Amino acid sequence: MPSPTKARINVKGLTNNWLRGCIVSAFALVLCLLSNVSHGHMLSENHDHARGVLRVTFSVWEPFAIEDRNGKQHGIDRAIMKEVAKRLGLELQPQTCPWRRCLKMLETGDIDIMTSIAYTQERATYARFIKPAYSRVTPVFYYNRKNPVTISAYSDLYQLTLGAVVDSRYFEPFDSDDRLEKVEANSEILLLRMLAAKRVDAMVGSDANADYQIRRAGLGNIVAKAPYRTNHSNDIHLAVSRNSSLMTRLDQISQIMTDLHAEGFIARVHQEYWPAADLAEINPTGELN
Repeated sequence: MPSPTKARINVKGLTNNWLRGCIVSAFALVLCLLSNVSHGHMLSENHDHARGVLRVTFSVWEPFAIEDRNGKQHGIDRAIMKEVAKRLGLELQPQTCPWRRCLKMLETGDIDIMTSIAYTQERATYARFIKPAYSRVTPVFYYNRKNPVTISAYSDLYQLTLGAVVDSRYFEPFDSDDRLEKVEANSEILLLRMLAAKRVDAMVGSDANADYQIRRAGLGNIVAKAPYRTNHSNDIHLAVSRNSSLMTRLDQISQIMTDLHAEGFIARVHQEYWPAADLAEINPTGELN
């Protein structure tokens, strides 16, 4: 018969072994649950596409994505994506979200395609950009006629408080220039209101959207374009999430966009929503990815 001391030691050893076994089993259970959740997410995505669903985000950005007072959504992007979905044999499942949230959803794969997006190396790490582009916008600076400022050269910007849309990309060196005093907002219409209220000295905006907003808000007698031009334009693309099963259909989507250009479909859509658009210089074969 073992001594009481030895008995206690054996019991302690058995207890430790039991605890270790429980910990290992619990850890294995957690790994299994995580695996099932991940697998379930993948199955959910694949099931969506098996049912013929194409998840697309539209961040309100007129004239590309327009939401009227009755909540009806239309515009260049909606018209193009409706046709793309039709030719892919998928049902369009649109979602409207703020720009930053749309980018995050593209990164995580919670949506398949994001519209009205310009190429950057950072974005290319989580999305594939479809060639050819379908539109082109130019960054322009605007000022308040009642608070006139001089913007005839890039160096003039250092003297000003400048409005810009958060997480937008305009041109270099502006985007990365930390010597500039920038005030960020979620949309260009908010920036235009800030400019009209003299809360910023000037703002940068994409010509298509800013000009549309100025006309719609009746700000033409208050807001004016500065003479400075960057000689830079941003091509506008569709971007497919690298976490989407549509990654297997990139060539097909690219061919659809090529066909839509050749058929004049994209030009007609622009004529309806943005007659001043110049699509002639869009590069259909420029390297992106």
